[in-house]
Amino acid sequence: MRTEPEMGSPEFWADRTPDAVAVIKGDRQLTYAQWDEMSNKVAERLFDLGLRPGDRLGMRFRIDLPWFVVQRALQKLDVAQVAVNWKLTPDEVLHILNDSGAKGLACDDADATLLGDLDCGLLITVGQKKGTDGHRLEELLETEKFTPRFGPLRPSMVLYTSGTTGAPKGVPPVDLASVDFDRLLKYGAAVGEVPPVPSEGVVLMTLPVHHGAGPASATAACARGGTAILLDPYDPEEALQLIEKHKVQVWTSVPTMLLRIQSLPEEVVARHDLSSIHALNVGAAAVPFSLKTWIIDKIGPVLWEAYGCSEAGMISFMAPEDQLRKPGSSGKAYEGVEIEIANEDWSRLGTNETGEIIVNTPVVLKNYLGREALGEETVKDGFYRTGDVGHLDEDGYLFITDRIKDMIVAGGVNIYPAEIEKAMVEHPDIEDCAVIGIPHEEFGEKPLAFLVPRKGAEIDVEDISAFLDGRLASFKKPREYEIVSSLPMSPMGKVLKNELRKPYWEGRERNV
Repeated sequence: MRTEPEMGSPEFWADRTPDAVAVIKGDRQLTYAQWDEMSNKVAERLFDLGLRPGDRLGMRFRIDLPWFVVQRALQKLDVAQVAVNWKLTPDEVLHILNDSGAKGLACDDADATLLGDLDCGLLITVGQKKGTDGHRLEELLETEKFTPRFGPLRPSMVLYTSGTTGAPKGVPPVDLASVDFDRLLKYGAAVGEVPPVPSEGVVLMTLPVHHGAGPASATAACARGGTAILLDPYDPEEALQLIEKHKVQVWTSVPTMLLRIQSLPEEVVARHDLSSIHALNVGAAAVPFSLKTWIIDKIGPVLWEAYGCSEAGMISFMAPEDQLRKPGSSGKAYEGVEIEIANEDWSRLGTNETGEIIVNTPVVLKNYLGREALGEETVKDGFYRTGDVGHLDEDGYLFITDRIKDMIVAGGVNIYPAEIEKAMVEHPDIEDCAVIGIPHEEFGEKPLAFLVPRKGAEIDVEDISAFLDGRLASFKKPREYEIVSSLPMSPMGKVLKNELRKPYWEGRERNV
């Protein structure tokens, strides 16, 4: 057990700047002193309830103050957080808890009755009536006597893959005993500076806390004694209001969130002061070039992009000064990361040759939680197959073409949906789009585009097709279009293309 606070931890700031505001949600807030005291109380009670160092506890929360208190209590106890998506059904939740060996579940569901019916062990709830199943957070906080505890700055988390194919699998925390610690420290420092967060910086949090990026935003703010402004559910105009009201400096989001701001009426965007923003960090999906230029025009050279995956950590980043110089790139490798391009037998490809992106980072996954070591079809000589297609240019900048499983093969020709999608979102009437391959009797597959219109716009398919003339080769153009109000999204803003494909491929041999 730690006997003194780690630099940058909540306990560190509770000692030095106790009255500084750490978290704000609406009209509620926590100072660092309040956060520390409340998490100490919860840690005391959780210890009494049997949690011990090395245990795991499920965490199913929206972005709100209770998550900050409970997750900090777990860090003080050296208990790993098992991230659980709040959208999952009770059966899906139980699978993750059982698969991870979690001792129980903490949640802030408005109605925890269904979760209380699960045989999940220790249950911690928020906002439930007295007498309901489990232990109410409100009652844990009534503890008067407690032992001050100290935890690491960065949370220990078990992240579950999205489960777009098969049951989700757990990615355990890094085993510090099995890594090059010096390399890991340099890597962690490099990742922690993208984007840079100033001392006492104000960070806007809109990404879910059951994925790595949401907690990373909180950690970045806390490490510098700053303030996290919470927004959930997401609303584009409210995001602008919070940026202006709190003088937000850093915001980590996904392209869909920024596209929704771009689609607001110009006068709505113009009446908000966004001059405090010095870093917009974006990940999970490619940023359309038209959105990049819009951000630069409206806010300035503030856009940072990051590329990574649960199984290998953060891989590359794109700084603001490279956005127009290297359009379409996902940037250069972080310190401590090697990026190469390979074919199916792991043979390396040359500059500007397209193949699968393989990476060697200090945190490459060795095995999923409770499963055997990954085989050489996935990990070899420290390199991990990402499943992404791309190339490296002569300056070492990475360009991601698509996901291997998303590639469309029409008449023996490879068609990459991401290339089509990038061209289509340049159209002024399209807010977002997704392209998939659907069955074609002669060619095997053909491209189908799902189009989300901008607010107030009506999409003319013939106009869209004409717009793509000269932008895409004719064989790449979608053969069919569907106009939809929204696209199915993962918590991190990735389009769930398996859901779009399913009706078209059901009953066929292809595995989607």
